[in-house]
Amino acid sequence: MRVLVASSLPATATGLEVLLRTHADLELIVSWSREAQLEHVLRETDPDVLVLDVDEYDSANHQTLGFISRLAGVVPTIVLTASPSAAWMSRALQGRIRGLVPHGISGDELASALRAVASGLVVLTPELGEIMLGRPTPVDSDEIDFPSESLTPREQEVLAMVAEGLLNKEIADGLHISEHTVKFHLSSIMGKLGASSRTEAVTRGIRRGLVFL
Repeated sequence: MRVLVASSLPATATGLEVLLRTHADLELIVSWSREAQLEHVLRETDPDVLVLDVDEYDSANHQTLGFISRLAGVVPTIVLTASPSAAWMSRALQGRIRGLVPHGISGDELASALRAVASGLVVLTPELGEIMLGRPTPVDSDEIDFPSESLTPREQEVLAMVAEGLLNKEIADGLHISEHTVKFHLSSIMGKLGASSRTEAVTRGIRRGLVFL
C-alpha cells in the first residue's frame, strides 16, 4: 500500500515516516510541501492513502478545510491534529475525510488506521471521539447503548479485526474459527449496533469505545 505522508515541516514528516517504517506492507512517500505544491505531489505519486499533518495547514481556516476535503475526494485521507474542536471534526468528516487521529498516536495504531481507511472504513480515535461526543447534539435512539445488547468478548475481537481491514477468511484464520462463524458474529454485531454494513458497525463501535485504533 502506497502512503503519502505530508507535512509542511520536514521534521514532522520525517517523524511520521519513522513511526511507520517498520511496517513492511506500507510503501512510504514523504513530502513537506505546502498547499500550493501538495496537489501536484499527489498527482505525481498516486498514493493509496494520504496522511496529512493538518495543524501545519491551519485547521482553523475554512478555506484550508475545503482544500483538505478536495484532497480527500481524490484519495482516502487521514488527518493528524492536536486539539480540534468538535465542530471542526464534524465538518471534516462531512468533507469526506476518512480518519482523524491525534498527535502522539503510536506507529502501530497509525498503521492500523491506514489499513482501515484504505479498506473503506472511517477511523476516529477514542480521544477525539470523546471531544465529538461532548457536543450538545441530539442522539438517535439507535445510538444509545443498552446493557442487554452489549457485545460479547468474541464479537469485540471480530469487530476490532474488521476495523483493521481484515477479510472474513483472515479473521477466521486469526481466531481459528470458520468463515461461517465469522459471518454469524458479524450479523450479531450489526444487529446489536443497529448497523447495516461493516463500515457502519466499525464507525458505531468507535463512537461507543468498542474499537480502539
